[in-house]
Amino acid sequence: MSIASELQAAIIRNRNLWFVAAILVTSIAAVVSSIYSLLHGIYDVHQFLYFIPIILCVWYSPRRGVIFSLVLSVIYLALVYIVGGFNPELVAISTAWFMIFVTIGVVTSSFAQGSLNERRKFRGIFENSQAGIFTYDRATMRISEINLKCARILQAEPEALIGRPLAEVVTDAEEYASFVQEIRRSQHAADLELHVTTIAGEIRQVLVSASVSMGNTVICSVADITERRLAERVIRKARDELEQRVMERTRELTRANEVLSAEIDERKQFEEAIRLANKKLNLLSSITRHDILNQVSAIVMYLSLAEEEVDEPEKMKAHLRKIGLVTDLIQKQIRFTHDYQYIGTRPPVWQGVAHTVNAALKHLGIGNLRVERDLGDLEILADSQLENVFHNMVENTLRHGRHATFCRFSYRVDGDRLTLVYEDDGVGIPAGAKEKIFKREYYRNTGYGLFLALEILGTTGMTMQETGEPGKGARFKITVPNGVFRFPGPGTSD
Repeated sequence: MSIASELQAAIIRNRNLWFVAAILVTSIAAVVSSIYSLLHGIYDVHQFLYFIPIILCVWYSPRRGVIFSLVLSVIYLALVYIVGGFNPELVAISTAWFMIFVTIGVVTSSFAQGSLNERRKFRGIFENSQAGIFTYDRATMRISEINLKCARILQAEPEALIGRPLAEVVTDAEEYASFVQEIRRSQHAADLELHVTTIAGEIRQVLVSASVSMGNTVICSVADITERRLAERVIRKARDELEQRVMERTRELTRANEVLSAEIDERKQFEEAIRLANKKLNLLSSITRHDILNQVSAIVMYLSLAEEEVDEPEKMKAHLRKIGLVTDLIQKQIRFTHDYQYIGTRPPVWQGVAHTVNAALKHLGIGNLRVERDLGDLEILADSQLENVFHNMVENTLRHGRHATFCRFSYRVDGDRLTLVYEDDGVGIPAGAKEKIFKREYYRNTGYGLFLALEILGTTGMTMQETGEPGKGARFKITVPNGVFRFPGPGTSD
C-alpha cells in the first residue's frame, strides 16, 4: 500500500474515533442533564439535548441510527419514571418525547441511508466509469478527485494526482487559458480537445467535457482520443494516397482511352478507306470491263473494215484515224484509273488555298489569261490531290472558255460554312449540262476532270456545283462545311 493510501486510511480511522467519542460525550451529557433537570423540577429544556447524539449517530452510521435513537429514548423514559416519581403529567410528556426521538431517528436514518446509497452509487459510477473523470477546485485550480480510468490516461496512480495543479496536466498555455476561460464564461464546456502531459512526460490528446458543480467544484469527463486521432491521420494519409493513385490511374486510363480512341478513329479511317477502295474497285472494274471493252470492240471492227478495204486507201485511212481516236480515248480512261486510285488513300491535310492555286498554275500555260486571287490566309482540309481540282478548273477555262480573258478565285463565309468560288468570263456552261459535267459518262477533251474534282472534294465533305450564266462565263461554287476551313494567320503551318 502506498503512503498516500495509508495516510488516507489513518484519516478515516481518526475520523471514526472522533465521531464515536462525540456520540458518547453528547449522550452522557444528555443523560446527566436529564437527571439534573428532573431532580430540580426543570422539565422543558433537557429533552432537546437528545437531538445532538441522535443526529451524530445517524450521520456516522445510518443503519444503526434507529436502534441508537430507540435505546436513547428508552433511557430517557426510564429516567423520567425513576427520577420523576411517576408524575402522570410528566409521564405523558416524556412518552410524547419518546415518540419524537424515535421518529427523528427513523426519519433521519432513512434520509441518511438514502443519501449514503446515492453517494455510494455515484462513487461507484465515478470509480468504475469507462470514461476518465476528475474534479478540481476553481479557487485553488488543483485536482481534488480523480478516478482510476483518468489516472491511467495520465499514466499514474490516483493518489499521485490528487492535489496536483491543473496547469501541470494541461501544459499548453493557450489551451489551458482557453479551457479556464470557457468554464468561467458559461459554467460548462463540451467536447474541448486538449493536449495533456502524463507523469512520464508523454503528450496525449483528450476530449474534455466539464461543468461547474456545487461548492465551486468543476467535474470533468475525459476521453483519450490519441489512438483515434492517430488512426484518423493514418486513414487520411491512406485516403490521400488512394486518391492520388486513383488520379494517376485515371490519367493512365484517360491516356489509354485517348490511344484507344485514336486507334478507333484510325480503324474507322481504315474502314472508310476500304469502303472507298471497294467503291473505286467496283468503278474501275466497270470501266475496265465495259468502257475499255467497248473501245477495243470498236478497234477490232475498224481493223476488220480496214482489211476489207485494202484496195481503197482513203477509206482505210479513215478507219485507221477512227482507230487512233478510240486508242486515245482508251489512254484517257487508263489515265483516269491511275488518278482515281489515289483519291482518299492518304489522310487529308490542311492546305493554304492561295499556295495550292499557285502550284496548280505552274503546270499550265495560261498565256494572256489574267488570274485574280482573293483568298487571304484561307486553309481547307482536303485530299492531297486538291491541286488537281484547281488545275482542272483553269484548264477548262483555257480549253472551253473560247474568248475568256480572266478568271478569279474568291470566298465568302455563310454562317458556319464557307463558299469557295471560281469564275471566268468565257462562254459558260449550257443550262442542260450543269449537272452532267460532273458525271463520269460526260466528258470531252478533258476526260474525267470534273468527276475527279468532285471525288477529291468529297473526301472531306465538300460539294461543288456550277451556277454560272450561259454566255457570260462559268461559275463553280465549292461548299466547305464547318471544321474543314480555318484562318490560322500568317506564318502558321501544320
